[in-house]
Amino acid sequence: MLGFDESFLAWTAATLLPALAGLIVIVGANKFVGGKYLSAFAFGIFLWFFVDTISGSATLDVNSGFSGGLAQLAVVILFVVGVLIFFSIDQNRNIFSAESAIGKYSLVIPFLVAAAVGIHGLGEGWDFGQTAYATASTNLLDAFGGLTAGVAYVLHKALEPMMIGACYAVYTKGQARTMPQRIRDLLLLGITFVFTSLVGAAVGYYVSFDTTYFFALGTGTSIYAAMRLAGPLFTTGQSMRSKDSVAIAVALLLGFIAIYFAALFHS
Repeated sequence: MLGFDESFLAWTAATLLPALAGLIVIVGANKFVGGKYLSAFAFGIFLWFFVDTISGSATLDVNSGFSGGLAQLAVVILFVVGVLIFFSIDQNRNIFSAESAIGKYSLVIPFLVAAAVGIHGLGEGWDFGQTAYATASTNLLDAFGGLTAGVAYVLHKALEPMMIGACYAVYTKGQARTMPQRIRDLLLLGITFVFTSLVGAAVGYYVSFDTTYFFALGTGTSIYAAMRLAGPLFTTGQSMRSKDSVAIAVALLLGFIAIYFAALFHS
């Protein structure tokens, strides 16, 4: 068994610090890259993220066919609730008309995206806490698969918040934010993203639970983030050159390959 203080502090550092770094990198890139391309890059990250989270929910228990019983019904209901809850909260902010929302709602949309993407962390954190308590190893890295597994996790926690940062860059449109304001914004967004991971790790250390349900909920909530990222790719108020579609596809592929590369370390 690993001690609570040791494991929780390591989890906090490995989750929060990469998340902040990822937010800073993607928002900083907006000085050189248009918001549409940042959204495409982040949407590429989302594609892998969705596969990862739905795998954590045992693909909503689809392999059980019609015999999964109440457990299967519960994961499907949680997925549906996850989808509907954020669309319901944000129904008055032009979810399907991105050009109408850009520069209009300050930090509300990025914060909602941070919460929507971060919810899957409840399952990750809970799994971490349970493993830290149950392991016979006294070495944190050995308990979780060694150095390469640690590298994979850190890279994922740097890349996943880029979905949030891309929405921040696009939907706030800068809004004359000073550097201290930007730093404060990114810190708050980072904390929002990692909060559920830290809660999961703390509670999971003491309470065993099937985290499939948390991943089902997080898979559903992530759909909101996908719609917010996809919206800027289809805005009608901008002229499009013929080569822009290829550039957007390349940006999307780069995002996908980046998180695929991070996953290779976990193999």
